[in-house]
Amino acid sequence: MSDSIPKYVGPKPTDRVLTRDEVKARFDQETAAAYSQQDPIYLPDYASALALVIEALCAALPDEPTILDLGAGTGNLARRVLGAIPNSYVTLIDFSLNMLSEAPDVLADFKGRYNTICEDFFAFDMPPATFDGIVSSFAIHHARGRAEYGRLYQRIRSWLKPGMVFACCDVVAGSNQQWTAMNEAGWQQHLRAAEFDDATIAHIFANYRVEDTPISLPEHLTLLREAGFAHVDVLWKKHNFAVYCAQK
Repeated sequence: MSDSIPKYVGPKPTDRVLTRDEVKARFDQETAAAYSQQDPIYLPDYASALALVIEALCAALPDEPTILDLGAGTGNLARRVLGAIPNSYVTLIDFSLNMLSEAPDVLADFKGRYNTICEDFFAFDMPPATFDGIVSSFAIHHARGRAEYGRLYQRIRSWLKPGMVFACCDVVAGSNQQWTAMNEAGWQQHLRAAEFDDATIAHIFANYRVEDTPISLPEHLTLLREAGFAHVDVLWKKHNFAVYCAQK
């Protein structure tokens, strides 16, 4: 693993899942550049997975679409959206001002085509039928419990215009403990193949255990249907990572 890759600090050791306020505080103290890598090697097939998010989005977009990026961080997914979809305009929402402060550098080629909102998207609300598409990458897993995922999906559906698409790339749990363990073992193998040492892998998983509360893909699809989406699908899965989508 190259020493030039920015290092993330990660949360302090704890034996409990962090509150969202604690997660926000961690991101506000983090090295933001660590999250603006174009193809971070600790995530399998990162670039192709995000390309699938954009491909799913494009299936229903009008000309000059307005797109919402939930948990946008430094703007890594927004950069791909703006580069792939001509005349698009992206609203980036994230609860960390520190992460969003990196967005002007990440999106330097797209001035005038985006805006940022520093809010917790789990609590923030917007007018109905505001967006032509909604995307997210590695952020929704901060929902705490099935009910909060469900409420978020209901609001996402309300923010979309009729016929438009929500697409997400995120970490997911297995449908049972055995499959969760198998998926996580696959991620560990990926990290070893990328030449992460055992201490770094342990640090990554310690972060994952206390910050992330993923649910399984079947649960995501059920909640999206319950929220009123007409069509839901899984486009890709590898280890404990997946791309899934829903059309209003």
